[in-house]
Amino acid sequence: MPAAGSAHNWFGIQVTLTTSTAQQLIALLQAIEPTVPQTVKELYIQADSSVTGTLLIGDAKIGASRYGLALTSTSSVAPIQGFGTGSGEQNVPLMAFWVFSTAAMKVNVFAFC
Repeated sequence: MPAAGSAHNWFGIQVTLTTSTAQQLIALLQAIEPTVPQTVKELYIQADSSVTGTLLIGDAKIGASRYGLALTSTSSVAPIQGFGTGSGEQNVPLMAFWVFSTAAMKVNVFAFC
């Protein structure tokens, strides 16, 4: 993976979540690709469309009843959530994002560095 800092760097990684277990996004990504940077310019998270569970996104205290966003796949088109600062000057810290799923599921993560 190219070094972070260039506007043209990006990655797309699919991770697998364990049912009812809070997992830090950066740890999941770096377990697959150790060179994933700590921060990105834009982040997109998508629950895989083949799963009927709910993907929860939040902070380190995430749980089934405490979360920031819930993505539920209800059709063949999986929902996607984007995060970014809009200015391109600040970074989105991947270590701040935690995920929690109500069913074992695959999650697609796409980011511009």
